[in-house]
Amino acid sequence: MSSENFTNSTYEDFAEEATEKITKISVYTPLIYVAIILTALITFSKIYRKRYINKLSHTKPFFPPNIQKQVYFELAAQDPKPNDKVLKAALFRWASESIRRTIKLKECEQSITKMYQAGSIGDELFTRYNFAKKFEELEIQNIAKEVEGIKKGWAPSFFPLLQEITFNEALKRRVGAIDSLNADQAKQWGLTKEYLEKLVANRPQMKIDVKRP
Repeated sequence: MSSENFTNSTYEDFAEEATEKITKISVYTPLIYVAIILTALITFSKIYRKRYINKLSHTKPFFPPNIQKQVYFELAAQDPKPNDKVLKAALFRWASESIRRTIKLKECEQSITKMYQAGSIGDELFTRYNFAKKFEELEIQNIAKEVEGIKKGWAPSFFPLLQEITFNEALKRRVGAIDSLNADQAKQWGLTKEYLEKLVANRPQMKIDVKRP
């Protein structure tokens, strides 16, 4: 074998070995790269989730604790359990308060969003608001489960009655607010209750005569 043939043969063998090595690297390198990227993303996601949950746990609630909910679970945990009417009444109170908070959040959603976009409120308050929305959504789901737990198939009649109760309680609060405002104004102007009653009693009566043709 001549030196030229030997050189060519050696070059071809080296080229084949290099090709095999390059082929192996081109197959496994992307897989390793993808695995590293996925591992980094999963690790980052866990760290971010942990920090986010920790932040939410230290976030001041948008609403004070729902006392009606605490009362319901205290009654439900009693042994023996109280009468079903008492338990149902407590559940209505809890659900009514949750519905009231949900309505309140929906009423101020547009205003809070606009103020946040304009920079009038900070991230902390906006986060509290969004957390309260999610929390009340979960509360409604939990209430639905409790309703079915007390009486299966009760939900279709429970929620319409709950809506009526919530509306009546809201009406009572508004009437009470008007009475309180009237009392404050009377105190401000030095008007006593007896004076107001006397004023109403002595006001002239309007008489309307209807003449028939």
